[in-house]
Amino acid sequence: MKRQLLLITSLISGFSAFAQPTMTQSNEPIIGDFETMFTCATTTDPQANVSGSAVTWDFSQLVGLNGQTKVIELVDPATTPAASYYPTSMKAFNIQGSLTNFFNSTVSQRVSQGFVFEEPSFGTVLAVFSTNEQQTVQYPFANGDNFSDSFSGTLAFDFNGAPQNPTCTGNAYMQIDGQGTLNLPQATSIPNVIRYKTVDTVFTQVIFVIPLDVEIVRTQYEYYDYASSNLPVFIHTNVKIQQAGATAPLADQTVVLSSVEPTMCAGMEENTALNITVFPNPTSDELVITNIQENAKIELIDALGNVIRKTHAETNQVNMNVEGLASGNYFVRIVSDESTALKSVIIR
Repeated sequence: MKRQLLLITSLISGFSAFAQPTMTQSNEPIIGDFETMFTCATTTDPQANVSGSAVTWDFSQLVGLNGQTKVIELVDPATTPAASYYPTSMKAFNIQGSLTNFFNSTVSQRVSQGFVFEEPSFGTVLAVFSTNEQQTVQYPFANGDNFSDSFSGTLAFDFNGAPQNPTCTGNAYMQIDGQGTLNLPQATSIPNVIRYKTVDTVFTQVIFVIPLDVEIVRTQYEYYDYASSNLPVFIHTNVKIQQAGATAPLADQTVVLSSVEPTMCAGMEENTALNITVFPNPTSDELVITNIQENAKIELIDALGNVIRKTHAETNQVNMNVEGLASGNYFVRIVSDESTALKSVIIR
């Protein structure tokens, strides 16, 4: 009898070790959970096409950013600066300096009440899905599962120095699009990982001389190793703010975070929109754009979204002639290998 019990126990243990990982309410992170993650180059390939069963995601050659880190954590929404906007939220998942998603859950689903997004060009973008909340997970959620959802509410942010509070609508697609092995630096190989993919688009309208249709598009991949943690062990997220129908975004932010420190590092810190300076502002004859990446593309855009002037940077400074242009509000868009920055200017 003892041998039979031992055999049964062994079989159960073996089955558990190789069981398909499943996202459930029971393995949601709890408030207080946190992880210090290493910031990696924004040019990291998200490996969007690596999906299915028994796949391998190879991020072993990640390039770090001089040891820079960000903390990901589950916090009490009541302790956040935006607490009054999310009174029904029970948890908030925060990526330091980037994105905070507010949500609650039941045994059958996780639902988001909105998010706060920190973007250098636009500042703080606050989305509240008060009219129709966004369903983000249907429990249990395993490899191959997917669904779509729509949501609506309001946004709050500054655009060209003017406060904006438009209504918004959106749609989202959620999927566990892969299960397999995740390779990270330092010869780290993690088996039985699942990847949770989210693509959501927020549609709204801002007033900049005339109404402009704007989209906020987030594509996020979270990799989970439930054998070690209920928090992601690797994250690749990209958020674009763009005028509807435009070929280039107004703002483009990518964050790549690894739980294992990369062995290779970039030679210098990546440029951010906060470092770029455009002056004088206002101006009537010339704009000077400094602290930009060599070979960056510089565009001057009018209120209708038309590109009026464009050039490429041969050094970290560009002088752009604007003499003779109609007086009004314009944007300078700086597109580099690492990011897209947007600066508002006034031409007299």
